[in-house]
Amino acid sequence: MIKAILTTLFYIVSCAVLVAAHTIASGVLASYGSAHLSSFGSHVPAFSVSSMTLMHNSALLCFGVLLVSAALALLVLFRAKSREAKLYWVSSLAVVNYYVTVLLLGAVAAGFFWLPKLANSV
Repeated sequence: MIKAILTTLFYIVSCAVLVAAHTIASGVLASYGSAHLSSFGSHVPAFSVSSMTLMHNSALLCFGVLLVSAALALLVLFRAKSREAKLYWVSSLAVVNYYVTVLLLGAVAAGFFWLPKLANSV
């Protein structure tokens, strides 16, 4: 019973963190704008440009992963035979949600803030 409660909590928190990652990425983009990358100088790293694209599409990324994750979680809950298999697959979906969150927030931190300063030696 404790495993089921912890797994459910782990999955729900991963979904909430995924929504929070979108909120953070869109908030940073709204606060600084697209011109932030070139404000440090003329050199803009390619990873910074791709992280800017990722930030523009953070709603599609986060809510798409959330929708697929919820659909797969429901599928697992109705199709899996054993209780341990259900717990394993729902935990695996939560890990994927956390991975996408770390990918997005890492792209924001490294590609949007750190690399433009490093490329222009500011």
